[in-house]
Amino acid sequence: MDFIELMAARYSCRSFTDQPVSREDLNACAKAACLAPSARNTQPWKIILVDDPQTVALVREQTSDEELHLNMFTRSATAFAVFVNEGIPYTPVNRGKMKGDNYTKSDIGGAILSFCLEAQQREIGNCIIGSFCADGVKKVLGIPSDKGLDLIVALGHPADGTIPAKNRRPMDEVVFYNEYPG
Repeated sequence: MDFIELMAARYSCRSFTDQPVSREDLNACAKAACLAPSARNTQPWKIILVDDPQTVALVREQTSDEELHLNMFTRSATAFAVFVNEGIPYTPVNRGKMKGDNYTKSDIGGAILSFCLEAQQREIGNCIIGSFCADGVKKVLGIPSDKGLDLIVALGHPADGTIPAKNRRPMDEVVFYNEYPG
């Protein structure tokens, strides 16, 4: 499968079987994430792979809300990848020539995309989630309160082998050469 085919095949899986995800697969996905580029190669993340059934159950409770009917699909996930934002370990140099910024969220987003593409390549269902109880997840996993939690990836073997159609805007609506469209 070439890269464009892989991108087209990757989707947010929201239905998982009870088959566990192997540590071999989890490690390969984490390796892909660690190979992602980051500003000044800071790699401002720690990745906690959650596969112990009891800990998975506790993380499920923090990533779903029955009353709000929020992320109920995470209750069937058999593993999670929790991306901890370690913060920026340096002060960006800004001499007025380039925009100085904290790129950690962008860097972590790239690492998560790499993680999810490797998962898709291995036919592991994955869904990036941003709505969860961060304090609860931190408590379950022993993450210090001063660390950031922006995104978690729910993982498992897809219960339904059908890849949904991608609805994307046509390229001529979003891609332009040399100037912003007028």
